[in-house]
Amino acid sequence: MRTKQLLNERIDFHLHSCNSDGENSVKEIVDLALNREHLRAIALTDHNYFAISSKYIVGTNGNFLEVLPGCEFSTTFTFPSGKKEEIHVIGIFPKGVNEEAFADLFAPIDEGKQKYVEAILESLHNLGVNLSMEEVMAEKRSTGYIGRFHIASLMVKLGYGKTVEEIMDRYIGNYSPYYIPATNYIPYASLETVVERIQTQSGFPILAHPYSYHALTEKETITLISSFKETAGDTGGLEVYYLEYTKEQQESLRKLAKEYDLVPSVASDRHRKEQPFSSYGGYSFYKEMLVRLENRKREVK
Repeated sequence: MRTKQLLNERIDFHLHSCNSDGENSVKEIVDLALNREHLRAIALTDHNYFAISSKYIVGTNGNFLEVLPGCEFSTTFTFPSGKKEEIHVIGIFPKGVNEEAFADLFAPIDEGKQKYVEAILESLHNLGVNLSMEEVMAEKRSTGYIGRFHIASLMVKLGYGKTVEEIMDRYIGNYSPYYIPATNYIPYASLETVVERIQTQSGFPILAHPYSYHALTEKETITLISSFKETAGDTGGLEVYYLEYTKEQQESLRKLAKEYDLVPSVASDRHRKEQPFSSYGGYSFYKEMLVRLENRKREVK
């Protein structure tokens, strides 16, 4: 009974569908989360895209799943030193979302993305990997999304590596020696602008995977979390129970969330069909997010 209760408390607020760089459709993700994983709540958070715009609840065989609209926003954060980094913010919208309210933030991304892809292809060419823009664009999603995942997928097909993860680590990922910052080519809105826009639209902003950005020092990570808190105020969260982090990393983030009064969030950052969902029972965190959203609503009035 205790095990079933814990399973029913599980949430996962960082999931990608085939609308951006995931491999499962929205329907497949929901079916898996409900019928195989028995989660209590999930958020669909494609990159700079809303896969759904309204919350809904599905149920079968006594299990019920809340499905929330969300998005993983790419932002630019400028450190006091002047250094700029691409930082991701998860926005969840328990009462639904008006997609048009973010159109002006998303539009410049498409304009800069092709230049970014061209820069990556030039870097790969210098490494002896010759891909054409036409080949890469053939991998483009029906939603218009194109990114490093599609380049990596193409390279796997052409035999440059066995997995997308291997290609990312060796050639184009955040920890690759040939990493190219997207902010050099894509004019992402500032972190502050995105957080404030999410809140204006009754959403809850969450700082995503704080230990996963390119070459951030411990001091810079603390600066990022502190600045996020300053902008978000009482209505902000921190991805603490991130599936790829060690228990030690999660405990460190739990302490930081407590220190900065940010609501912990739970995330698998699931992209591939074989990847698991989060196994952490964090439904109480979601309830705390709802309380803080309601408090903010009263304060704004």
